[in-house]
Amino acid sequence: MTALWPRESYVTGGGKAQIALIALSSVKLPDPLPVSRKKHGMPDEGDGPEAIAIVVKDRSEDAAWFVEQVLAPFTELIANDLGPSAAATALAAEHAYIIEVELDDPDDLGHVQAAWALAKCVCEEGAAVVIDVYAARAHLGSEVAGLAPGRRFDVMHEVTLFFEELSGGTLAAWSLGLRKFGRPDLVLLGIAPEAATEAALLLRDVASTLADGERLEPGDAVGVPDGRRLTATVFQPEAHPEVAVDGPALLLAVATAVEA
Repeated sequence: MTALWPRESYVTGGGKAQIALIALSSVKLPDPLPVSRKKHGMPDEGDGPEAIAIVVKDRSEDAAWFVEQVLAPFTELIANDLGPSAAATALAAEHAYIIEVELDDPDDLGHVQAAWALAKCVCEEGAAVVIDVYAARAHLGSEVAGLAPGRRFDVMHEVTLFFEELSGGTLAAWSLGLRKFGRPDLVLLGIAPEAATEAALLLRDVASTLADGERLEPGDAVGVPDGRRLTATVFQPEAHPEVAVDGPALLLAVATAVEA
């Protein structure tokens, strides 16, 4: 029996949780796939196992579409994360196994477990690369196949943090992947280079609370170790094109005091 990952701080009113994993394989995998609750970590409870779906796309059906729609959008990502050898393997793939979950405001993380359980099974059967679409991260199939079925939840396996230099020498930092939990991603601007580690820790900690079920709304404040409080506002991506968020996001910034 696989213990369900809970959301200990769950607050109702969150958004739709969405997961999309693309597993690339040079060989056709068994149909049906031999998914095991015990071996692969598929949870016994929750709505996750019922919400998951898998679609198979074969290069032989339409080679041009397969390359343009399945492979090309992620080639640079795979090369950056895994190196040129993995990118070449991915480009040679003949089959794509697209694992998707969409669940309204889930009160546990069984849908995350279910997605990775199915991906683990697919990789044990021969998939070489897995793309976590919403976290913008690629994994080797061997890594996914080696996931422990009874492991604990790790937010940094599900969420990726990015940094980009801004004009003036400061940095922007943001998360990708919080839509897996029905929560907006997070953005910080104007970070001094020497404060990058502190910014990463802040994003990690806030992401962890959101994955655990907390909600953060515009106007809410987040405390930081140096005593400041950052206020959440709706992030406007058109004003900061260097920040590559996809979907709803909140900007965390020191609020400007208004004297009465």
